[in-house]
Amino acid sequence: MHTAESIVTPAEKRVRDPYTNKRMKIVSWPPTDKEKTIPLVRKIPKGALKSMHFWAYDDRLGQVVIACDDEMGFRMVDQVDLLNLAYEDLEVLSRNQIRAAEKYEEISKGRTATVASAIHICTKGFGGFKDRLGGSSGR
Repeated sequence: MHTAESIVTPAEKRVRDPYTNKRMKIVSWPPTDKEKTIPLVRKIPKGALKSMHFWAYDDRLGQVVIACDDEMGFRMVDQVDLLNLAYEDLEVLSRNQIRAAEKYEEISKGRTATVASAIHICTKGFGGFKDRLGGSSGR
């Protein structure tokens, strides 16, 4: 694979490496022609997981796959995406066991722990402060 050629220019005379006392160099690369794509997380609507069949850890892509009715499915790249779900959807996930290959059970257990933590945050807040401040029960 061919990489872009770098452009090396000497830095100012007074800019020196403190360890070797040699004059520093500035290395820069020309901009690439490749378009940068940033995957955006699709927000899951509230109550969308009521018709969920199963959820599983896809070890090939490192994502959680949630299969629902009507050919509808969701993918979650990161555990933090689970924190954005509504309380009802978190309850649905907590009632169903995540499927994973035996080799990836520890990773999938981390996803279920995230769901349990998110439910705790919804009901009691961070550290139980929601109850002391007169907040709602999260439902």
